[in-house]
Amino acid sequence: MHYSFPRISHIDDIEGFRSQGLIHEAFRNWTRDNGTIVYDYNYMGNDVFPPIGANDFARFARELRGITFDARTGALLSRPYQKFFNAGEREECLEARINLADEHVVLEKLDGSMIHAFIEPAGQLAFATRSGVTWHARSALQWFAGQDDNGSARAEVAALCRAGFTPIFEWLSPDSVVVVQHQAHSLVLTAIRSRLDGSYVPAAALPEHATRFGIPAIVAMDPIEAWASFAAAARAERSGEGYVVRFASGYMLKVKNELYSKIHALKALLTKEKDAFAIALGNDLDDLLPHMTEAERAKVIDFREALLRRVQDLARRIDMAVETASKAIATDDPRERPKRFWLDHAQPLGSDLAGLAVQVWNGKAIAFDAVRDLIIKATNSGPRAEGLAERLELPRWAFTFEADG
Repeated sequence: MHYSFPRISHIDDIEGFRSQGLIHEAFRNWTRDNGTIVYDYNYMGNDVFPPIGANDFARFARELRGITFDARTGALLSRPYQKFFNAGEREECLEARINLADEHVVLEKLDGSMIHAFIEPAGQLAFATRSGVTWHARSALQWFAGQDDNGSARAEVAALCRAGFTPIFEWLSPDSVVVVQHQAHSLVLTAIRSRLDGSYVPAAALPEHATRFGIPAIVAMDPIEAWASFAAAARAERSGEGYVVRFASGYMLKVKNELYSKIHALKALLTKEKDAFAIALGNDLDDLLPHMTEAERAKVIDFREALLRRVQDLARRIDMAVETASKAIATDDPRERPKRFWLDHAQPLGSDLAGLAVQVWNGKAIAFDAVRDLIIKATNSGPRAEGLAERLELPRWAFTFEADG
């Protein structure tokens, strides 16, 4: 499904949906030390990214993966890639919905860290990951500066940012291994995106920009003639990560290698309840879904959604206890307040949640993250995961995969 990207110029274009209850709790925004506010999501679920057209916010939700605003003025500073999905991962990505008559190119999906450039509120060029100006992003900019003796490449990137665009790169580094071990540092230009309307500069124009930056550009391959044969060949490859199909509209699909060892290992793990908990709450499931039968996929998704709902319910219990305590505990005595919170509000939650409530009360954790991490940590041991699942009344998992074929 192709759709028009929303126009975004100010943080209010996002926050205006909060009062309508449309911003899912998986989305977070952080105020960074450089005077920016960065949006991203911290877990996946069916309702985190609703189908386009499901509500007015659906198109905006897909933009919340590193988009950055000026914390003081609210102005939009950067707009990296929108959220896009694996072919076969959801209905809009099924083969029947892919129209190869629409103009498109095939790009190699590089195995590194997505980096985008923008101008910070203080006026200097910055590199950022989805989380903002992180150590990885600073390392990439430091390396880039080291290749740019006279500063002309950085000036070109900065000029593009000031002209209303977000240059997007892939940072390949021996210090940041995802799957592929890179032997040397490299920065590859993969896209240039308009901040205001989200449109992409044509892939054919990227090499010219990359030459001015002094780095390579992603190679655009020929369009696809037949989807089934392309997808089968791509998934059968044993090197690299896969491909991105990018349409002229900016709509994109991922086609990843099957990486049989990983897929079979994950399927084996999913036959064990403790590992099913960890995978459902982690980041591997979305890559696995396209390699399941329809029946398998439905069962796994239903389990993940039930587990997320239970984690949300437990997190709400903690948040309610903290909120009640903040109103009920009148003393300012620094020794008495934690005692009253522990005895009157934390302990009644039970031994598993009481410690998490203290972390939330002290501002050291977010309730949802704390509950999720507690469950994932327990999956190191079968008996421990079993006991926690019983005490927290987690949904139970018992499933055997169908034969591949």
